[in-house]
Amino acid sequence: MTSLTGKTLAGRYRVDAEIGRGGMADVYRGIDVVLDREVAIKVLTERDDGERDRFLREARSMARLNHRNVVAVYDAGRDEGWSFIIMELVEGRTLGSVPAHELTVHTAIRHYVEILEALAYAHGNGVIHRDVKPANVMVLPSGAVKVMDFGLARRTSDMSGATSAGEIVGTIAYLPPERFLGKVADARSDLYSVGVMLFETFTGTLPFKSESDDLVAVIYGHVNEPPPPPRSVNRAVPAQIERIILKLLEKEPERRYQTAQDAAADLRALVTGPADVSDPGMEQPPSPATAAQSRKGAPPPPGQAAARTSSVEADAREMLARTFGSSKAVDVGYSETLAGMLATRKRDYPEASRAYRAALTAFSEAKNELEYAKTALKFGTMVLQKHNEGESRSGASNRRELSDAVDILTEALPSFRGRAMLKELEEGERLLYALQRTLIRIR
Repeated sequence: MTSLTGKTLAGRYRVDAEIGRGGMADVYRGIDVVLDREVAIKVLTERDDGERDRFLREARSMARLNHRNVVAVYDAGRDEGWSFIIMELVEGRTLGSVPAHELTVHTAIRHYVEILEALAYAHGNGVIHRDVKPANVMVLPSGAVKVMDFGLARRTSDMSGATSAGEIVGTIAYLPPERFLGKVADARSDLYSVGVMLFETFTGTLPFKSESDDLVAVIYGHVNEPPPPPRSVNRAVPAQIERIILKLLEKEPERRYQTAQDAAADLRALVTGPADVSDPGMEQPPSPATAAQSRKGAPPPPGQAAARTSSVEADAREMLARTFGSSKAVDVGYSETLAGMLATRKRDYPEASRAYRAALTAFSEAKNELEYAKTALKFGTMVLQKHNEGESRSGASNRRELSDAVDILTEALPSFRGRAMLKELEEGERLLYALQRTLIRIR
């Protein structure tokens, strides 16, 4: 995108300096020359009509909100082909970039109470955020927080079952199960995301993650696996906070808190006195991140640990944003791979085969060799499982499916070899040998 620095939009908003960059929009510091005040100017970088409509929806959603914990929207428009939103300029840091040693239990709880109050207000006005994550929460120098970037928000009346599993947007680490299953998202979906954030703040890790950056495995965890109790990850997490986190992370929306006010009330009750948030015998509530480090041995100096953690998280989130923003085919690939995993679990092998093949086609179209290879492993495993369970032993169609699995896996393995992914390469080679042996037996 060409830099807009120095330009004046709509004859009123002078663009001074870029202060942020995202997958679909860039943010600039600027001046409203009419009112002589500093503003943030968010400019859409995508030019297709769908993204323009979403951008306008963001402006309309945010313009309805006037709350101390929500970034205010002043204006929106288009000028010389650029779509823009004029917002309150907020000075501070994102919640994700606040050094871990600064977040005591009490400070963290106060931040989350304000986040929930902002969401309660938005929900009361019919707006679902749909992208609640640390990068969308600003912590001001005063300690107050503001929720920003309702870029994925929709009016409640616009939500319908037409939202497909292929329309997976946002950062998957914080999305609720219903978003991956193509179900309607509502206020309780935002609360699940708050639960993921709370888990991360108090344990130093995410409830569902993959050491090998397998995003489909993360999605599968959100949909099928119970989150680990926070106290099993960090023994210093107060029991009361663990109960709140686990209630927010319930798979079924009906089992979560039903309103942001309810969750805020339970958290607010914990800061009425120091003793209320500590376990018996705990004289001072520890910093959540400091306590998390204690389980790994002697921690590094706080400044180094915070910088390293912040850098890793920033890199991971940027990677996710690039991955999801690169191609609609990638979204389809992840969605169909998840469908294949779920169908395999149910032993619905025809559906699993259909879904995996659709995923492989999508990743191939997106030229995403790594995800193609990972999906090829899952497809080959499903085919072998199907034959080992006696679902089919012979026949032309079965031989063809085995042969397809062999060909696909043979094509995919070089991706693991080229990236020195030895574990995946070894697994793939064993699977390929087993598929070839099975194919020889049924010929």
